Amino acid sequence: MRKTWGVVLIAALAALGGGSAAADEFHYTDLLIGDRAAGMAGAYTAVSDDATGLYYNPAGIVYSTGRNLSASVNAYYDTTKTYKSVIAGHGWERKSSSLLPNYFGVVQPVGGFKVGFSYAVPESIMSDQDQTFHDLPLANAAPGVNISTYIINFNEEGSTMNAGPSIAKDLTDEFSVGLTLYYFQRKSMTILNQIISTSNGGFEWTNVYIKKNEQGLRPVLGFMASPVESLSVGLAFSKVFIASSDRSTQGTLLRQGISADTDVNILPDGQQHSSEIRKTPLQTTLGIAWFPSASLLVTSDLQYFSIKGLSGEEAFSDSGGPIKDVVNLAIGAEYYFSRNWALRGGVHTNYANTPELATDRINQDEHIDLYGGTFSVSHFTRNTSVSVGGGYTYGAGEAQIVGERRPQDAVFKSWMLFLSSSYSY
Repeated sequence: MRKTWGVVLIAALAALGGGSAAADEFHYTDLLIGDRAAGMAGAYTAVSDDATGLYYNPAGIVYSTGRNLSASVNAYYDTTKTYKSVIAGHGWERKSSSLLPNYFGVVQPVGGFKVGFSYAVPESIMSDQDQTFHDLPLANAAPGVNISTYIINFNEEGSTMNAGPSIAKDLTDEFSVGLTLYYFQRKSMTILNQIISTSNGGFEWTNVYIKKNEQGLRPVLGFMASPVESLSVGLAFSKVFIASSDRSTQGTLLRQGISADTDVNILPDGQQHSSEIRKTPLQTTLGIAWFPSASLLVTSDLQYFSIKGLSGEEAFSDSGGPIKDVVNLAIGAEYYFSRNWALRGGVHTNYANTPELATDRINQDEHIDLYGGTFSVSHFTRNTSVSVGGGYTYGAGEAQIVGERRPQDAVFKSWMLFLSSSYSY
């Protein structure tokens, strides 16, 4: 593949290189889990006293009330990612939207223990790009030859699922411990289709298909302590241990008539497979919750993602690029303005785990740091609660969506709405 063809050649397979990931592996807090937790921007490790605690910190479910407590959350997410000046001053725009039940949990006392089961979807994407451009320049082509039409269709679908049991025990009146053992599954599928027509009657067609499936276990070990009456401290550790991985790829490239010496006919003779297992980071979360009064709660979480994990081997991205340690912060509050009504709100960071892009390198993973805010309102009866809430996330950074060109500015915008209910008795 000759680099001298500029736009035509570098926009093909490179569009699935450094700028695209299976779902969003470059951030760790894609979907906030749970109603109460999501309303407080995910700052929940030191609270976790309902079914959502099975995901954040299973030690907290010791303090759940009632013989049985369940919670379900349905959420709608809409995301737009814009890459500026990708080709001849034109930008690319990829949109994703999804309506899904992203959490369900149930807790039940058994003897001196609390046990539970939960299902969580912390990551989901359905991204589409359907754009057409006209009259684009063609580098090093014959005089007067340009790109008359450039059509790009891009589709990416991916999700991560956690499901499994939990158990927790209070060792003293002020200290508890809990463990959740999730079955982990992560799937993604990416399809790129490009058609380029030139003013001299030539054309180039590119089609790329990538599919990936990972399976493994994700344990969550949690601790909860209450050193003083109005303060609680939570600590949770989690890590994904991938047991199996299959990545299949298939590509087609046809180029004819653009120039006499550049005709290409590459047809797939089957899918190529890779079973390489990626290393994953170790997540450590420290939470502190303060209860200044019976109606007010202020809570915060500090998350640390270490790429060396437990084995000392450094984690890396799906594309093989380097990633770095990440520290995220979430701060939230909850206020009961009456016995039956509560307001929640919070802010959080979601920093990229990739290094900042350099101007003298190619095929780099994107780097976009994200910042978000959430809110919710809940109504309570004796045994039930209903919550409605939402949130907004924004970030700006750089990407190399076309792998052999200088980095492009990138902007990320996302909003969500959720509706949840819970029941206890």
